[in-house]
Amino acid sequence: MKDAIDGANVVTFAESLERAKAKRENGDGRFYTNERGLFRRAFEDGKSDTFISSPIAVLAETRDGESSSWGVLLSWKDRDGKEHVEAFGREAATGDCAAIRSRLAAGGVRLAAGTAGRNAFGEWFASIVSDERARCVERIGWHEVGGGIVFVLPGATFGAAQERVVLQRESPEPDLFGMSGTVEEWRDAIGSICAGNSRLVLAASAAFAGPLLGLIGEDGGGFNLVGASRLGKSTALHVAGSILGGTLALGGGGYVRSWRSTGNALESIALSSCDATLLLDELGQLDPREAGDTAYMLSNGAGKARANRTGGARAIARWRLLFLSTGEKGLADLNAEAGRVTKAGQEARFVDVPADAGAGYGLFERLHHVDAPGDLAEYLREQASRFYGAPFQQFLTELVAWIGRDGQRAVRDELRERVAAITADYLRNWADASGQVRSVARRFAVVVVGGELATRWGITGWDDDTARELVRLCFQDWLRQRGTVGRREDEQAVAQLRDFLARHGEGRFERWVDPKAADVPQSEETAMPPGERFKTQNRAGWKRWVKLDDGSWGWQFLLTSEGMGEALNGLNKIAARKVLRDRGFLVPGKDGKSAGAHQPPGFRTIRLYEVKASIMGSDAGDGD
Repeated sequence: MKDAIDGANVVTFAESLERAKAKRENGDGRFYTNERGLFRRAFEDGKSDTFISSPIAVLAETRDGESSSWGVLLSWKDRDGKEHVEAFGREAATGDCAAIRSRLAAGGVRLAAGTAGRNAFGEWFASIVSDERARCVERIGWHEVGGGIVFVLPGATFGAAQERVVLQRESPEPDLFGMSGTVEEWRDAIGSICAGNSRLVLAASAAFAGPLLGLIGEDGGGFNLVGASRLGKSTALHVAGSILGGTLALGGGGYVRSWRSTGNALESIALSSCDATLLLDELGQLDPREAGDTAYMLSNGAGKARANRTGGARAIARWRLLFLSTGEKGLADLNAEAGRVTKAGQEARFVDVPADAGAGYGLFERLHHVDAPGDLAEYLREQASRFYGAPFQQFLTELVAWIGRDGQRAVRDELRERVAAITADYLRNWADASGQVRSVARRFAVVVVGGELATRWGITGWDDDTARELVRLCFQDWLRQRGTVGRREDEQAVAQLRDFLARHGEGRFERWVDPKAADVPQSEETAMPPGERFKTQNRAGWKRWVKLDDGSWGWQFLLTSEGMGEALNGLNKIAARKVLRDRGFLVPGKDGKSAGAHQPPGFRTIRLYEVKASIMGSDAGDGD
């Protein structure tokens, strides 16, 4: 484990082994460690000591900030001489220690196979006592320790603390924050190619911006690059992955996760990327029925409430992260497949950005040294397999050093001011932008700050304004695709009612033709309605043949309370009706209520919602 902690007294494997041999720290003298391994003394003449394992050193006893979750920090060297350090909770020793032995064996420890060796291992682990202490945490990311703040990764800790801080989990996952190559190699091979390509700059800046959420106090959320197959969307994830980490087998692509997961699995994945940026490929693999809930879960940073074995409440998993996704479908498409309405809050948290940059090269705008988009994508993937992980660890090193010099509050204030300034700059032409648009603009601004800091610290090799101007293009494309700077609920109210009338206008609305219209001279051919094609079933209201404001004849729709409720399903009904009234589509009754008194043929007077025929026209309607 790499430690970048100032002032912490970190005991090494060799030091701990020497102490064990000299002071017999391993329990009460029944156990001892030397170069050959860990043994249990026989204490009887004629019997040999019991071999337990190859040498294992006790570095410290661990506990969390509330003096709970006690454990043991162990260190050992595998047969290749590589040192391993891992924390094990003491609760795992209440049984046969099989889980602990399994993790040690996977790390290269040679364990005794017989029953005597297994029993001796359990006795040894239960007897461990050490004067050294370490603080254990159960997730990666920011943690306050002894008045200081540190950032914990599976294999490294960054920041100032008075004691060692380690990650201690019941079921540790593979460390995806691996590192290969140097910052300079990554910058020359990959960072330089991002310049001039807005989607790559967005992806790279988002990879750096994850740790800023906790410092600024921003909510989580993310971006989804949406577009047809073979546009290069996954290449953007490989570029972002090469910043954050990777694996020996897959390089930077090893950091990328798949949407093909259950809700429970996504909770675990989110927890393992807390305060970092989560990369997820191909949204279309997610179950459409879970899409909306997943968008809220990832952004809100909390898993489901569950019961433990005894029926009590289990601690809820909590995290805070940015996420970057790709897909041929957007969130609204998946919700539509499941027959659900996409809520405005989901759209504000899960931002669909067009993957096509519009330059004729798919994801790219600038091809640099190659001739075709496919060649550039192949080049970036190849480089991402060689150089990965170093940019993010350098970014964290610079960030905690800045906090150490200026203090956490000063850093937070400066970051907030910069985010506010970029947000205002992005929205300078839209003073009437809704809160939803402002929230999304602020998330883009946080991403920009991540890219600017990485540039300031010499990681990206970009110009000072590269992140700001190229991410601006992504924001503008998102806004253009959204179609409005207003509240999404307002547009949804009009769109849903228009769609409901278009789909059911012939089959579920009974005709209401006034006798006066039938008496109009036949020279005015449009006075008579078209011939009836269907019989009304499951009535949602009536459609009345009237003379419209422009002098032509057409249908005016009158919906029952149940019909209007069905049309506006998934929306706040009161707010939606107000929007329809303000836009001039819903005619209020004489008493000022949204539904007026009407008497359809053959019925007593009832309250109906009167909808103007103009709602079937343009988006602008007639709401002057």
